Parts: sequence; C-alpha cells; structure tokens
Amino acid sequence: MPLALAAGPTPTEAVTTEEEEEEEEEQQEQKDIRRTKGLVLRGYAKVGTATLPGIGVGGGLSVGYLRKHFRLDLMGSGRINRSTWYPQGEVGGDFALWRAGLRACAVFGSGRVSTPLCGGADTGMVTASGVGIDSARTQRQPWASVFADVDLAWHLLPQVALVTTSRWLVPLARRNYYVGNRGTLVTTPPFGVEIGLGLELVLP
Repeated sequence: MPLALAAGPTPTEAVTTEEEEEEEEEQQEQKDIRRTKGLVLRGYAKVGTATLPGIGVGGGLSVGYLRKHFRLDLMGSGRINRSTWYPQGEVGGDFALWRAGLRACAVFGSGRVSTPLCGGADTGMVTASGVGIDSARTQRQPWASVFADVDLAWHLLPQVALVTTSRWLVPLARRNYYVGNRGTLVTTPPFGVEIGLGLELVLP
C-alpha cells in the first residue's frame, strides 16, 4: 500500500520563521510608539554662551531625515542681541549671531525615548554694533564652528516628541572686538555650551 508523505518545514525553518515573526512584531510595536523613519521638523529655544559675551537666548528651526538608527539634519538658528559694556558702563557693543549648519546622528532608543548622538559644523555671521558713541559702526564677521550634540527625545505621540538638547562647540577662529581706541571689549572664548528645549514632528 503506497504511503502518502506530507512536506512540512524543517525544525530550522520553523525557528527562522518564528524569529522573523517576532522581529516584525517588535518593529510594529516600536512604530506604534514612535516613528523611526520620515521627514523630521524641529523648532527649539536655547540658552548658552555660543562663544559670544555672557549667556544669551536664541532659537532655531531644523529639517532632517530619519531612517531607523541614522539621522541627518539641516539647522538654522539665531541669538538675540546681547549688550556688553566697558567697565565705565557708558560705552559698549551689541552682539548677535546667525548661523546655519549640518549634522549627522546615530540614533539610539527604547520605547518612547530616543537619544540622537550627533556631530556637525556650522557657519554664519556675527554682527557687532557700537553703543554709547556718536559715530557708532556695525561690523560683521564670518563665523564657523564644529560641534557635538546630545539630544533626548520623549515621544508624546508616535509623530510628536518633546526634545532637550545640549551642544558643545569650538569656534574655528577667535576674534577681538573693540570700540574706538578703548581697547578690547570682547574676545571670542575657545569653546561654548548651549542647552535647548523644543518640539519635534516626524512626518511619514
């Protein structure tokens, strides 16, 4: 009497299939918690030295692309004018900084929290204007720096995150600023630190 044989998966194939199914389930769960691929828009406010006089306040916008553990951002930011004075307190200068930069990030995360670790460079313009004198001049100097960022994003929704960021930056050139013949008013320090808070939107 002939025997009927039924073809079925081998033990190795069965294990492989189960592992693939588990991986797909994990990816789907992760997607439900936070998006890991898409266009990323961010708006933020920040405070820090930014290598200009004292601690200043500013903000910016960025647009980027996220794909699982890799991210690339194009960023633009500005710092509100800040005044610095000579010891007498009557003559000084107003300083502002506008810049654009590019950074690349390795993105780590678990659940609702992700941590991009980034490195990049930016370029822009420092505007310095004399204050307290009749013939005050405005001087513009090019700006460039390299930086490292550590971000922490908490995803309120899969596509929306609250973000804190910290930046350590090193200017590529140090400059002295002065008003008339009164001597140096400001010297660009060798490094700067900034911290910020913002919102991020990940579009599919």
